[in-house]
Amino acid sequence: MNNKLLCLNSQWQGCESEILAHGSRKLAAELFGKKPYLHMQIDKSKDEIPLNSVYAMDVIEEDLINSLDLLKKNTPEKILTAGATCGTQLAPISYLNELYDGGVAVVWFDAHGDLNTPSSSPSGHFHGMVLRTLLGDGPNELKKIIKLPLLHRQVYMAGIRDLDMCEEQYISNTDINVGRVDESLADMILEAGFKKVYIHIDVDVLNPDDFKDMLMPTKGGPNRAQLTASLSSLCKKLEIVGVGVVEYCGIVDESSFEIKNLLKDAAILDIFDI
Repeated sequence: MNNKLLCLNSQWQGCESEILAHGSRKLAAELFGKKPYLHMQIDKSKDEIPLNSVYAMDVIEEDLINSLDLLKKNTPEKILTAGATCGTQLAPISYLNELYDGGVAVVWFDAHGDLNTPSSSPSGHFHGMVLRTLLGDGPNELKKIIKLPLLHRQVYMAGIRDLDMCEEQYISNTDINVGRVDESLADMILEAGFKKVYIHIDVDVLNPDDFKDMLMPTKGGPNRAQLTASLSSLCKKLEIVGVGVVEYCGIVDESSFEIKNLLKDAAILDIFDI
C-alpha cells in the first residue's frame, strides 16, 4: 500500500468555469514541485448538456469512476488533492471513508454548504451538490457508485455563510456539526470520538478582503491566519488522512505561494513530506 498520494484533478465541468482547471494545475505545480503525483485525467464530454438536471453529468460520473479506480489501484492511506471544483472531492473522500470503515470526520471549510440536490439546485452545477452526494442523497448516477456514504455526524462544517434555504433546512433537520474556524473545531471532533480527519478547503472560505483568487468570493469569513490556526490545531490533535484544496482560479501570480505558505504553516505539507 502506498502510504501517501499526491493528486491533481482538473475536472472543472461541475461548475462551467474552466479557469479552475488552470488554477488546479498552477496549485499542483506550486505544492508538489518535482514530486511525482497522480493526474486524474478524463475525456471531455461531447456536449456537456444537463442530464437529469445536472450540468455535464456524464463528465462527473466518468471522473468519479476513473478516480476511484486509480485510487484503488494505488491504495493510498493519505491523499492530498489539488482540485478544480469541489466535485473533485467526491472520489478521495469516498475512497478514504470506505478504507477506514466510516471512521473519518470530514471538515468542510467552505463559504457554501454544497448540500443541494438536483431538484433543489438553482444552477444545476454539481459543485453545489457534492457534500449532499457524499451523504448519500445526490444524483442517482453517483449514489450507486459510492459504497459507503458519510453519516451526518461525520461532517463538520466551518466558515459557511451563504446557504440556500433548502440547505439551511437540511442542516437544521440533521446532526451535521457546524463549528467555528478556530481551535475549538479539533476539540469538537475529538469529543465525538473521531481520530482521523479529512480536510476539505474551498478557498472561498477565506475572507475576500484577505485572499482574492477564488471563484466565488463571499463577504466575511476567516482570514488566512485564522484558517491556519484552525488547521494547525487539527494537525496537532488528530490524524489527517486527506486534504483537498479547490475552487482556486490561479489568476494572481503570488496567490498559489500564499496557499502553499498557509498549508506549510499549518504543518499539512509535513504530513505529505513536502
